[in-house]
Amino acid sequence: MKNKFRFCLHFLFVCITLLAASCGKAAPAPVAKSGVLEAAKFLEDDSHILKLVGDWQYYPWLLVSPTDLPTLDTQLNKEYFTVPGIWSESFWNRGFLAGDGYASFRILIKHNLKNQALSLKIPEMETAYVLFADGKKLANNGIVSSSELNSRPEYRPLIADFVPSSDQTEIILQISNYHHRKGGPGQIISLGHAKAIHSQFDTEILKDMLLVGSILFMGIYHLLLYFNRKKDRHTYWFALACLLICLRVFITGNKYITLFFPNLPWELHLKLSYLSFFLIPPVFCRYIFLLFRPQFSKIGYSIIFNVGLLFSLLVLLTRSSFYTYLMIPYQVFTLIGALYVMIVIFKVIRDKQVGSVLFLFSFLVFLTTFLNDIMVNNIIITTPLMVHYGIFMMFLFQSLFIARGFSKGFQDAENLANELIDKNKDLETVRSQLTNLNEKLEDKVNEKTKELQSKLDQIGKDLKLAKSIVNSLTTIPNLSPYLNAQILYQPLSEVGGDIFSVKKMQDTYFRFFLVDATGHGLQAALYTMMIQSEFERLNEIALKPNDLLFYLNQHFYDKNADLQIYFPAVVLDFDFAQSTLRFACAGMQNHLLQKKNGDVIFLENTGPIIGILENYRFGMVEHKVEVGDRIFIYTDGIFEELNEMDGSAALREFTDALKNTTHLPIEEVISDLTENLFDKMKKSKWKDDVSMIALEVGLKFKSSES
Repeated sequence: MKNKFRFCLHFLFVCITLLAASCGKAAPAPVAKSGVLEAAKFLEDDSHILKLVGDWQYYPWLLVSPTDLPTLDTQLNKEYFTVPGIWSESFWNRGFLAGDGYASFRILIKHNLKNQALSLKIPEMETAYVLFADGKKLANNGIVSSSELNSRPEYRPLIADFVPSSDQTEIILQISNYHHRKGGPGQIISLGHAKAIHSQFDTEILKDMLLVGSILFMGIYHLLLYFNRKKDRHTYWFALACLLICLRVFITGNKYITLFFPNLPWELHLKLSYLSFFLIPPVFCRYIFLLFRPQFSKIGYSIIFNVGLLFSLLVLLTRSSFYTYLMIPYQVFTLIGALYVMIVIFKVIRDKQVGSVLFLFSFLVFLTTFLNDIMVNNIIITTPLMVHYGIFMMFLFQSLFIARGFSKGFQDAENLANELIDKNKDLETVRSQLTNLNEKLEDKVNEKTKELQSKLDQIGKDLKLAKSIVNSLTTIPNLSPYLNAQILYQPLSEVGGDIFSVKKMQDTYFRFFLVDATGHGLQAALYTMMIQSEFERLNEIALKPNDLLFYLNQHFYDKNADLQIYFPAVVLDFDFAQSTLRFACAGMQNHLLQKKNGDVIFLENTGPIIGILENYRFGMVEHKVEVGDRIFIYTDGIFEELNEMDGSAALREFTDALKNTTHLPIEEVISDLTENLFDKMKKSKWKDDVSMIALEVGLKFKSSES
């Protein structure tokens, strides 16, 4: 035992010596001071990779673009922020909003590498960012916004290549966070020659895949051992721990999971990341307990196992804005559990169990790397993450430990062979029984298939009926000589959730009503008929658009609270006796009034969606209209087709396209928009119901009015 212990210490000493030697050869890297990073000398060696750490210029609560800098630098006192770092305040000060906020960061890198191919290796930021290099947008993750409503988190590490046009590069980093306890540039961006950055990334992939392959092989091997000898249940839990580690390597670090599942939701991605860590302590504790049951207290095991499962359950059931705050308490809990496991291992060594010293050494390696990663994740130190390698070393020695226990089992192979013969006979009997059962099951499946087909046919008939009903509700009365109306109506399925209605209130008074109901198919048809029914009932008593929205809101808040029917709506009144347009909108995006000279006026939202707030008084805006003015109202489906990532960009693109149709007759506007916006994007199918009403105050009737 003493010889084995000396070998372990010698092995650990050699590893530390090699690590120190490799660190000693590395050239000292420069650090940013006052927002400037002098890196020309360091980057003379094209194999060097520069970490952009140090003091970055800091613009808290501002999303600064490159064009804003000249003005801001003359107005604001310069602040600096140490990167890597987070802006999160204490939980005791802001609670679960401690990490919420947005800011911009700026650094000037002097590299003397004009016209040379460079690359930036950009990790994920908490939790969305946009990065500009030399005034150009180079990379982004998610959607950065000054409000939680418009933001979208995303984790997708990437490498951005660029060629600087001068000997220095200015980098601006916008970050926003509303979904994580940590906000800000908590990880390090690396800069270097493109070849060096890509080579480093390829090396990381190779190391990670070798690591995953090795641990996965150990997991599958011990899983097979368990299936062949279920009496030794500890091998199953060891295999499960191996698979969790493989999952964690894929989810964290370079986040290879985003390569296989590019559309993986961020919340699910983060839950998997946390669960791959939170489940390891209870799973590994179960393995140690089954392996060393005499030395492991049942109370200690129950506490570690059940608390670990409780934390994991909280991750499953809560949002990221809550469960990310569990990481530090859980790390402390894991350290306490690890210390208790150390006590158990010392008891095993005291009892002189075979392989216990080797077990202790492997666990010490893991514990050391785990402490390193805790300090890295909390930005106490900036060393590389090492826990994956520590786990690999521990699991390698654990595999050797388990394999020694199984070596004795092979002596019973001959006895098991005779038993297997008897088992095979039983299996043949079961197989014949299963064959008979499958034949009976097939008959039942055919019967059920016929029943389902009959029900599907009935559903198809119901959908056709619902479609005809909805079409009958969307008829347009004669609007001449005051208005010329053009309609775009594209439901996602047989029956959509959009519905519109046009009413001639008086000879010179018209009302337009547009709604985006929830769902598609029969559900949408039922909702739209309920909404249309209430509109018909309330329309006669509502003198103004905002009055109609108020009555609708009260009805669906009071009468249909159990159904939870919420919907955005817009009401547009034309009073030609006064040449006035009256507009009220509940929970929709901006609509457009295009004057005959081409100027565009945004008709902004005047209240929340219908059914949310009780007794809400909606606002109303009025505009004078004249011959040739055009008005466009539409549902949000048109924005999802134009730009799924950025609603503001979609509105700008839509507005620019409308300006280009000023010279066209109103009859050609919708077809021109469809051709130049949708067909150009080569969409194979719509993602939501799309409705748009284009109106023009009649040109050819001006003389008749006078």
